[in-house]
Amino acid sequence: MNHTAILPRQKKAPTTRPGVKGAGVTNIKLSKGSKAQGIQLPNADFIAHAFAGIGGGEVPWVAGFPGDVATAAHSVWFGSSALPMPRFIRDTHNNYVCVSTFKRAEDGKYRRRKDCWAGLWLVLLDDLGTKIQLDALRLAPSCLVETSPGNFQAWLALAQPERDQQKAQALIDGLIKAGASDPGAGNLTRYGRLPTGINGKAKYAKDGQPFTKRVHVWEPSRRYTPEQIAKAYGFDLAAASQPRTPRRKPSDSNAGGAGYLPILEAAGLYLEPIRGFHGGHRIVCPWHEGHTAKDQTGTAYFEPDEKNDGRGGFKCQHGHCAHRTIADLDWFIVRLLAGRGAA
Repeated sequence: MNHTAILPRQKKAPTTRPGVKGAGVTNIKLSKGSKAQGIQLPNADFIAHAFAGIGGGEVPWVAGFPGDVATAAHSVWFGSSALPMPRFIRDTHNNYVCVSTFKRAEDGKYRRRKDCWAGLWLVLLDDLGTKIQLDALRLAPSCLVETSPGNFQAWLALAQPERDQQKAQALIDGLIKAGASDPGAGNLTRYGRLPTGINGKAKYAKDGQPFTKRVHVWEPSRRYTPEQIAKAYGFDLAAASQPRTPRRKPSDSNAGGAGYLPILEAAGLYLEPIRGFHGGHRIVCPWHEGHTAKDQTGTAYFEPDEKNDGRGGFKCQHGHCAHRTIADLDWFIVRLLAGRGAA
């Protein structure tokens, strides 16, 4: 594989704007005014530095598309390998990169799936300045991007990729519990916005033009170990990484191999199978009342199989519910069968 597509350019990297004084500093001076452009940071350069030293058996993953994110087709999120950079990554598009890298699936193709996960390279702290106070930052970011007016994503680059999936997930979960990031950033296959591009959501458009992202901090040499990040946010990563005893799920003996499908269908929550994904089904989230505009899209249920240890799977893409797992759906089913519904 040719990795020259993401080799860093041989030039001096832009520096952090005045006001960031070092690790642990939360007093960040931001570019003022709607006309301030921020630091110019090509997406290829960001990827090159973030994934420097990547091996031949793994790839970074990106997605990009024009228009309003809220009305985009589900297929645009499939994305592809960043090697080489795909043509859909353009300055006039919504552009995303995953926090992790991925290896080939059994069919020989690279897939952005948990069973193809290769390592965690970036830690994403999302929705700073709106849902999470900006001064919640306890470490100076490697990159700070304003993704919508007054809303920021902070990237913490890892000194070395974390290859232990359980430890990587524990780090992300610990940060969310510490109040450092929005729950929507709680998955190892999660996308974050690349530094250059637009936020095509209609509500941020001005004079018919979409919001253009701005980079306020870019320090590619600023990197941290998972332990340093955990310590800064007050939790023990070693303890958090210990295996947990799975919760028993309620009996679904009447459902057979389909898991909860008959129950969800009877409750009016089943939508349709996910085309091309065996065992995956689109459902209405039991907690959709808490979604923005009570949106009923973006939620999936996965039938029990060997890949999920026979427990089934649950994933909601909305920030309000992104922290929920199959254990939450288990509890919902218990309450549903008892006539009490979601809680």
